[in-house]
Amino acid sequence: MAQVEAVLVYRPTATGQDHPVPIGATDDPGVLRAIRDRLLEAAFEDVRLWHTIDGGVATMKSAEAERLARVLAVLVPDEELRPDLRLVKRTQETPTPGRHRARGKDTDDEQTPDTT
Repeated sequence: MAQVEAVLVYRPTATGQDHPVPIGATDDPGVLRAIRDRLLEAAFEDVRLWHTIDGGVATMKSAEAERLARVLAVLVPDEELRPDLRLVKRTQETPTPGRHRARGKDTDDEQTPDTT
């Protein structure tokens, strides 16, 4: 199963290296949701900025932001929206005589009138 994690990296520019140096990583859902929210905030701020400059670019940025929102909603859903899935074992139920009598139905051969 795939795992979503956030990685903090350091990019040393003074040393002439192009490679990022990983400092730490986390898969904590709270941290991932905070990063998700900030990424979406920045994407929609970008859309608002471009609306004042160029409507065509703003439309493109808006489509990119919407796509980002859909992807992140799947990868990092809100806790209350996560499915609560669990395995339920089905037990073999044996029929018991008279079990349905409360509803006016009999399971044995004798028929009693429905008095409800």
